[in-house]
Amino acid sequence: MLYLLGQYLQSYFGPFRMLHSHMVMMGMGALVSAFLVWILLPRLKHRLPVDRGKVIKTAEGKIEAVMDNKKSEGKPTGAGYLMALITLPVILLFFPISDLHSLWDLGVILCIYLCMFSGWFDDKATIPWGGVKKGLFDLVTAMGAAYCLTHGEGMNVWWPFTTTQTFIPVYLYVPIAGILLFGAINTTNCSDGIDGLAGLLTLLTLLSLTGLLYMVVGHIKIAEYLLIPHNVEAAKWAVLTMIFLGTLGAYLWYNCYPSILMMGDAGSRMFGIVIGISSLATGNLCVLFVVAPMLLMNGGLGIVKLLFLKGFKLAGHPVYRPKEGESWSRLQKIFFTYTFPLHDHCRKTLKWSGQQVVIRFFLLQAALLPILFLIFIKVR
Repeated sequence: MLYLLGQYLQSYFGPFRMLHSHMVMMGMGALVSAFLVWILLPRLKHRLPVDRGKVIKTAEGKIEAVMDNKKSEGKPTGAGYLMALITLPVILLFFPISDLHSLWDLGVILCIYLCMFSGWFDDKATIPWGGVKKGLFDLVTAMGAAYCLTHGEGMNVWWPFTTTQTFIPVYLYVPIAGILLFGAINTTNCSDGIDGLAGLLTLLTLLSLTGLLYMVVGHIKIAEYLLIPHNVEAAKWAVLTMIFLGTLGAYLWYNCYPSILMMGDAGSRMFGIVIGISSLATGNLCVLFVVAPMLLMNGGLGIVKLLFLKGFKLAGHPVYRPKEGESWSRLQKIFFTYTFPLHDHCRKTLKWSGQQVVIRFFLLQAALLPILFLIFIKVR
């Protein structure tokens, strides 16, 4: 909205041209979203459902709640719902909207909020949604976001380690990008198990994506120097990323150990799809693997393990964890030596405390990011 206003107001007062500056929109959007979330979140948390633990079906067929982490029992969860509602007017105010193509961008934002609502309904449900129901909803939403990103016309994609570009038609790009978005949603969701873990890793990821969108892909001189295709629309996605960065930073104020509320599926799924959309907005399908190494390793390996186990089961060779006293086969050692998400293995097997997991995962991602980032954008 401010972007449109700037077009008309700058002729009356020159400084209004600053409303056309993406950097100004990024800074103001992040500060306003952070301030509003910081002020309103603790005042509205009483409207949130409380954590009831994991719901399982017993051998007798009864539904019971089991607390995986006693410290989270009774805490407000689903804070992502409040964060999304508080952030929405900030997006409408600061996100650059200038022409009819912006309707496609609004479609992308709608998909972000659909993803949040699916997590919210799951958070407040007495019996949480099943994996198939959530997975199908995520996949449809992800493909809808991917389609809106293409403007219905396909995409020019650049690749790491080469100056080659490839035009991918919409009927191929949507399923490929949709799967990447689906992975981003669910790996971020899987990492949300310890106070501050998913939030801090996501914060680093969004910060690096902002830099890539605004300072590399969106900057004609730097992109030319690095032999990367310049994208004039990249900077506007940096604005959206920064707005959510401000929202996340304010949330972490209350989610650092010991947390007073949790983002729930509403938050983790929302931030997951934001990471995926920002990655795709760079024009490269491989960026996600560079900017979110620990998020993908923590949650992604568990998804890969689940897919393999499902595959063996469908093939008629199910692999189960051996009972006490039974010998372990090679496959059982491969699949059950480590617990996933990886932060669970670190807590239960390596006996790391929750704070140790958060700090060590944060340091690992902080160390990997600049190395992978430089290799990715510099080596051609």
